[in-house]
Amino acid sequence: MSLWVRRTGQLLLAALFLMACEDENSLLGFRNPNRKFTVDFIDIPLTSSVLLIDSVRSDNQQAGQSRLLAGRYFDDELGEFKATFFAQLRPATLDTLPADAVYDSIVVEFQLDYYAYGASSISQESIRVHEITEDSISYSLPLKPYYFNDKLGYGPPMGEKEFLIDYAVLKKQLTLSRPDSIVSVRLRLNENTDFSARLFDLMKNNPDNAFKDARKFRYAIKGLAVTAGNNSSSVIGYTGSPASRTRLVVYYHLGNSTDALSRPFLLDIGSFNNYQVDRIGELANKASYVNFQPASGKRYLQNGNAVITRIELANFYTAMESIPNTLFNAAEFVIESVENPEELPPPPSLNLRTIKSNNFFHNRNNLNDRNFMANFWVVFDGDFFNARSDITNAGQALPVTLNYQDGKYVGNATLFIQDIFSKRATDPTLQHLALYSTNIGRTVNRAIFDQSKVRLRVYYTVPAD
Repeated sequence: MSLWVRRTGQLLLAALFLMACEDENSLLGFRNPNRKFTVDFIDIPLTSSVLLIDSVRSDNQQAGQSRLLAGRYFDDELGEFKATFFAQLRPATLDTLPADAVYDSIVVEFQLDYYAYGASSISQESIRVHEITEDSISYSLPLKPYYFNDKLGYGPPMGEKEFLIDYAVLKKQLTLSRPDSIVSVRLRLNENTDFSARLFDLMKNNPDNAFKDARKFRYAIKGLAVTAGNNSSSVIGYTGSPASRTRLVVYYHLGNSTDALSRPFLLDIGSFNNYQVDRIGELANKASYVNFQPASGKRYLQNGNAVITRIELANFYTAMESIPNTLFNAAEFVIESVENPEELPPPPSLNLRTIKSNNFFHNRNNLNDRNFMANFWVVFDGDFFNARSDITNAGQALPVTLNYQDGKYVGNATLFIQDIFSKRATDPTLQHLALYSTNIGRTVNRAIFDQSKVRLRVYYTVPAD
């Protein structure tokens, strides 16, 4: 059905609603006893379950923010969460150093992007910097995707930095379209490491063209891994943008000169985050892609090392079938009484991704999935499908978004609900949706709520008896 037809239908519903309202009173001012339509709403409880998934990309090759995450936090409900990032280096200039260049030191700087999770006030943090040893990060075309459980081997720490963060300051900066301050962490790598000697030799002598040839350089210097230090209590976000202060800088001098000179190395596009969780409680020892209903009645969401909640649409179909001749006015998904501890806030927004009975998402690279989803009011999200919103942005389709505010999520999905109800007789029909965070691969927020708080609220019009 075209968007014009859908919107025309909505206008017709609005007109019918107004006609019904205008007809409430007779010309003498008395209520008309012969009402033509009745407007009402129904709250439909939606059955749900929890499952762990692993098809979550955590690299920075996709469009959007370049975020690197390192640190740890502890969650009494879900366990200890650790984040490590892996990043490739590239020289900012390919000019080799003069023959009389003498190595001085290496300093690494990481600019914060103001994201922090696990703290609510001033906290002590620490990070460690390692050299990647196992493999170089691949980003030759076609781009190799990296997922949250991907990792590479790395050597012992080459440096560690302890620092303080003020969560209130970072939180304020994160809300600004143009932050008014820059915060970064700088640490000097240990002296006389094999890493510093090899890197300086490449810069100075360019053996086998391994400094100027990008592919050879990536194999000679595989990159950096940044892990949580002993005193880490939060997961901190850093930007990998080449326009930021994030970089590795080699300091040197020439001959007997005392003038300090430097050469920067930037973080390349081939970077990704690894997330590990030592799960406790109801999620401990659960296998991926096997949905279950926790005995506590709680439902869980977790970004990064992903946990999602699957909701069933059966109650919706049953409830609306019991109301004949229904015209939909509006429909919204509502999740109330969402836990919101200050140090562990829930994701700011959620989408509704279509999911199959086997707990895998409909994938547009699968012909059967693509043909099936072509019938529904959905929008692409990478290789997957999300419920489509009623609105567009400059002609571009948008997903249904459940925004968090004051302890609850609410998201309008009128056209999507109208669409799946009109196709309820198809075989197979759409039976499940997954609550899926809008930035699941590059944030680590979690949410907890009770199963009874997940509802679909439908406003409808029916002919009066």
